[in-house]
Amino acid sequence: METSPPDIAPPPGPPGPGPKGVSGFFLSVMLLFGLVGAPAQHFQPALGLLWSEVFVFLLPALAASAGSNLRPLRFLRLAPAPRPLHVALGVGLGGALFLAAGGLMAATTLLLPRSVVEAFDLSRIFQGPPWERLAVAAIAAVAAPVAEEAAFRGYVLSSLSTWLAPRAAILASAFLFAAMHLDPVRFPAILLLGLAFGWLTWRTGSLWPAVAAHAANNALGAGWALGGAADPTEQGTLAGALAVLGVGAALAAPVALAVLRATEPPPAPAGALVRRDPAEPSIRFRFSRVPHAYLVAGIAGMALLFLLGLLGKPPPPAP
Repeated sequence: METSPPDIAPPPGPPGPGPKGVSGFFLSVMLLFGLVGAPAQHFQPALGLLWSEVFVFLLPALAASAGSNLRPLRFLRLAPAPRPLHVALGVGLGGALFLAAGGLMAATTLLLPRSVVEAFDLSRIFQGPPWERLAVAAIAAVAAPVAEEAAFRGYVLSSLSTWLAPRAAILASAFLFAAMHLDPVRFPAILLLGLAFGWLTWRTGSLWPAVAAHAANNALGAGWALGGAADPTEQGTLAGALAVLGVGAALAAPVALAVLRATEPPPAPAGALVRRDPAEPSIRFRFSRVPHAYLVAGIAGMALLFLLGLLGKPPPPAP
């Protein structure tokens, strides 16, 4: 695994990728997701979801880091290895947040017009054959947390942290994470999750506790959907939704306190700015710096996307 001695200070140079780097990365992710990833998931829910996680989120995060003359694993906070206790606390926080975010989403669903709720209903992705439903659940619980955390708590939050205060960086990265989903129904719940995952990454100095929290949340959600549990918003009330939100928050509070007690003061953001070429001080993104392996992987991804198109489900017949 890629590592670097933590006691070596980065050479002088720009403080980080900066706002231009964040906006360019986010725009690229949105274009890939909107123009390619979302259609791929529509025609092939499981394979399209896996393609999106790898080629819309994970590979661009690695390429953007390497192209900025930064060691990707360090800048994305995937290295060094995290403490097992921090990962375990991430799982606990993710479980509690499943209730909190679920209650918040239930409240949002009850407040929004029914037409909007139905237009953004995600239950259809679990309406395929059994193998497809299981595959979607597995990808959502394993691949999605790694890829999406690498993109938003890895590249975006690390970039923002070099020129914004921690609270502002966490809030901005969470907002972009929620906006990326293009879903007004889930926006408040995803914003809440993004804030918690960002805080966890900042506090522990590692991406893996947030990956664990994200995985726990997604696994519980996928299990709920696979189990055929009734949608609590169908017959629920706003008071009931807020009660679930309160229970989730009450469960999350002691876990967050345990994280505070189990961690040292957060490391300085500059610690993640370990250059691939120490002789080159600039960390402005240059396409020529992107390793050939990443470019080959991107070309392979486009070829796989073409195959997914050939295997795509035919559109339903017109009524």
